Amino acid sequence: MSSFDKSLKEIEKELIQSKKKPKDLVLFYKNFLKKELHHVRMEGALGASGKSIARRRAELFMVILTHMWEMALEQLFSPMAFEEPSVALVAVGGFGRKELSPASDIDLLFLYDPQKGAEDVIYELIHKILYFLWDIGLDVGHSTHQLEEIIAWANRDLQTKTALLDADLICGSKQLWERFQRIFEPSCIHGKEKEFIEWRLEDLKEQHRKYGATVLVQEPNIKWGCGGLRDYQSLFWIARVKEKITQREQIVSEKWMEVKDLEKLENAYDFLLRVREKLHFLEKRKFDLLTLGSQGKIATALGYPQKDILARVEEFMRHFYDHALQIYLIANTTAQAIAAQKKGFLSKGRTSKPFGSFSIENHSLEVVNPEKLTENPLLILKAFSFIQRWGLKIGPTLKIQIKNRLHLINANFLRRRDVRDLIRLIFSRKGQVGEVCRQMHEIGLLGKLFPEFAPLRCLVQHEFFHRYTADEHTLKAIEVIDALLGAKEAPYKNFASLFHQLQNPFILYLAILLHDTGRAANRRKHHEELSAVNAMNAAKRLRLSAEELSDLVFLVDQHLLMGQIAVRRNLEDEETILDFARRVGSQQRLDMLLLLTFADQEGTGESKNWTSWKNLLLWELYHQTSRALANREEFIFERRKSIEQIKEKTKARLSSRIDEEEVEAHFNNLPLRYFQTFSEEAISIHIELIHRFFMNQIDSSSNVLAPVVKWIDKPELDHSEVIIVTWDRLGVFSRICGSFSVLGLSILTADIHTRNDGIVLDVFKVCTSNKEFASKEQYKNAFCKILEKAFISESFDITEQLAKNKTIIKEDYEGEFPTSITFDQDSSKKYTILDIQTPDKPALLYRISNALLELGIEIVSARIATEKGAALDTFYVLNKNGEKIIKDEEIKEILRNIRKAAGI
Repeated sequence: MSSFDKSLKEIEKELIQSKKKPKDLVLFYKNFLKKELHHVRMEGALGASGKSIARRRAELFMVILTHMWEMALEQLFSPMAFEEPSVALVAVGGFGRKELSPASDIDLLFLYDPQKGAEDVIYELIHKILYFLWDIGLDVGHSTHQLEEIIAWANRDLQTKTALLDADLICGSKQLWERFQRIFEPSCIHGKEKEFIEWRLEDLKEQHRKYGATVLVQEPNIKWGCGGLRDYQSLFWIARVKEKITQREQIVSEKWMEVKDLEKLENAYDFLLRVREKLHFLEKRKFDLLTLGSQGKIATALGYPQKDILARVEEFMRHFYDHALQIYLIANTTAQAIAAQKKGFLSKGRTSKPFGSFSIENHSLEVVNPEKLTENPLLILKAFSFIQRWGLKIGPTLKIQIKNRLHLINANFLRRRDVRDLIRLIFSRKGQVGEVCRQMHEIGLLGKLFPEFAPLRCLVQHEFFHRYTADEHTLKAIEVIDALLGAKEAPYKNFASLFHQLQNPFILYLAILLHDTGRAANRRKHHEELSAVNAMNAAKRLRLSAEELSDLVFLVDQHLLMGQIAVRRNLEDEETILDFARRVGSQQRLDMLLLLTFADQEGTGESKNWTSWKNLLLWELYHQTSRALANREEFIFERRKSIEQIKEKTKARLSSRIDEEEVEAHFNNLPLRYFQTFSEEAISIHIELIHRFFMNQIDSSSNVLAPVVKWIDKPELDHSEVIIVTWDRLGVFSRICGSFSVLGLSILTADIHTRNDGIVLDVFKVCTSNKEFASKEQYKNAFCKILEKAFISESFDITEQLAKNKTIIKEDYEGEFPTSITFDQDSSKKYTILDIQTPDKPALLYRISNALLELGIEIVSARIATEKGAALDTFYVLNKNGEKIIKDEEIKEILRNIRKAAGI
C-alpha cells in the first residue's frame, strides 16, 4: 500500500462517518490533491530524482482514481446486488509509464466488454468518474473502447499503438485487462515490427528537424528536441517491439549496451525530467521549450551556486547539453542498431563485405576488428576519411569503438606527419567538410584533434544573433561553406563562384573551425585575440607554411571586421575603403574573409538577419576594396571624378523641369561627400524634391513647415527608400526617426545632409520588423501624417505615440546584453564615429539624437539597425564647432547625456 493510499483511506473513514454531501467530497479531494502535490514538489526541492518525483505524482493520481472508482461503484450498485461490471480503467502514455510532470497529460482508457443490459450502467460509471475528475479541476484525456475496437484502432493509428505499449491497469476488471494483454502483442506487434520501427524513427527525425536538428540549439525542447525525452522513450519502444525487452537492465544483458552507457543514459534522462519539473511549475502549463528567459530561473531553482546569473545559466545549460548529447548519442545509436537487427553489435569480429579493417553496411562504415583501432589509431582518422570520400555515416559499432579509444588521440599522436597530412586532406575536400566534422564532434573526436576547439562544446552564447551553442554554430558555419558548392539559390549562389575559385580551402575551413575558440576563455569581451592565439598554436602543430600561418591568423583575428565595416561604416567615404584594403592586404585574403563573414553570419541560425540589404553592403565593400587592392591611384581617381561633369549631366537631365540656377545652388550648397554618395539619377530626384518643397513655400494653401516625402519601394532589396526634404531646425532627425518607430519600421541607414541654405535632405532606408520592404501603399500616408504633426506641433510626444501604438512588433531578447558606447577618432579623418549597442526600447533613437542635439552635436551621417531586440547604431558626428570630438571632457558629457536621456 502506498503512502498516498494509506493517507487517503484514513481521511475517507472520517468522511463516511460524517456522511458528507457530494459537494463536500469534491472539496475534500481538491484539498487532498493540492496538499499531496505540494509534498511531492517539496521532495523534488529537497533533491529527489526526476524519475522518483514523476513516479510519485503518477502514483498519487492512480490512488485518487482508484478511490473514485470504488466510490462510484458503491453509489451505482447496492452492496447486496453488487457485481463488478466488465470495464477497466487503464493509464496510457506517460501516465501508464508512471512518469508525470506537473503539467503532463493524464491519459485514460476506459476499456469495456459489453454485456446484456449492462452497457448503460458501464457508461454511467464512466461518466460519473469523469464528472468527478472535472469537478476537482483535473483536465484528463480519455477515450472509451471495446477490446476489439481498441485493437483495430491501434493497427490503424501508430500513435495509439505507442501509447498502448505503456498501458497499465489502474483499477477495474482484471480479467478484461488480462485479455487485453494476451491479445495486444499478437494482434498489434507480431508481423508489424518493421512498420512500427520505421515510423518511429521517421517521426523522431521529423521532430528533430522541427526543433533545430541539433541538440545544441539556444532554446532546446526538452521533450521533442534532439536528445530530448522522446529519444530515450523511443529506444525502449523499439527494444520492446523488436526484441521483447521490457526491463531497462535487459538492454545490457542482451548485449545492446554497456553498463556504463546505460548509467549515463539513465542519469541524463533523470536530469531532463528534473528540468521539465521546474519548467512546468515556472510556466504553470504544459510547456517544454527551455527559453532564454526561463534558463536563469531554472538554474536558480536547481540550486546552481554561481552568483553571476550568466555564469549560473552557462553551467546549467552545459549540464543540460551534456546530458542531452548522451541521450542523443547512446539512445539513437542503440535504437538504430536494434532496428537494423545488429544483434550483439558491441561484440568483436564483424564481417560484412570487408575491405581491410572496415566494412560497409547499410551505407554506414563499420569496423571488422576493433582491436586494430587500438594497435594503429591512425585507422580512426582513416575511417573518417573513408566516410567523407564515400558520403557514408559512421556505423553504431564503429562509433562506440572509437568513442572508447579517444584516449589514444594524444599530443604525440597529433605530432605525427601522417596524422597532419590526413587532417589536411579531410579539411581540403571542398563541400565535404561539415558532415564529417559533425560526425567526429558527435563522439568527441574533433576536440581531440583540435584541443583549441574542445572547450566550445556545449558553450552557451549570450548574444542576440546566436541560436546555437558555440560548437554547433561553428559546425553550421562550416556546413554553410560546403553548401556553396553548386549553389543555385540566393544568397548562396552569389558566393559560389568565389568558393569555386579558391585555391586553398584548407585555410578557410580551418579558420572557421577556430574563429570562435577564444570565447571559451573570454565570453564577456572581445574573443578575437584569443582565437588568433589558438589559431597560431594549431598552425604550428600542423606545420603550416609562413604564408598559410599568416593568412589563418589574419582570418581568425579579423573575422568580424568585414561585417562590421559593411553594416556600420560609411562606404562612400574613400578613407573607409582604403583603410580596409590596407588591413586586408591581398585579394586572396579578401576572398576568404568575405566567405568567412557570410558563413559566420549564416551559421548563427538567424537567416533572416542576412537580408538583401546586408548582402548588398557586403558586396559593395568587397568590390570597392578589390578595386583599391588592384590599383589604389585609379580607385582614388574614380572616387573623385569631376563634380562639374556630374553637374552638367544633371542640368541636361532636368532642363525641361528645373532652372539651371536651382541645380547650381544644389551643387554649391553640399559637400563633396554627398556627390560621391549618390548617383546622377538620385541627385536629380533630390533636386526635384527640393524644387517641390520651394514651390510649397509660395503656395498659400500649403503649410510651410510640412516636409516633402518621396517613398520608393525596393522589394528586391528588402527595403524601401524614403527621402525627406524640410527646413533645418532642432530635432529634425530625431522626429523623423520617431515617426518611423511609431509605425513599427526599422531604419537600416540614414544619410543626413544639410545644405548651406538651411534645407535638410535626409535619405532613409527602412524595412518592416520582418525584414521586408515597407510598402508605399501601406505606410507612406500614415508616415506623412505623423511626421507633419511632429514638425508642426512642438508638443507632439513621440514616446506617447509609441505607447499608444499596439501594432509595433517588439522583439524581446530575454538574455543579458550590456550597453556599449564607444568613440572612434581614428577611422575617419573628418568625423568622430560614435557606436552604440544596447537593448532596444521604444523611442530609443529619438532620445539618443535629442541628447546629442542638446549638446550641439551634429549628426552628419548614421547607420541605424534594430535587430532581434538590439539597437546597433553608428553616428558620424562633429562638435558644436564643427570639429572632431577628441577631448575627454566632451566625451564624458556626451556619455552622461546619452545614458540619462535614453535610460541605458
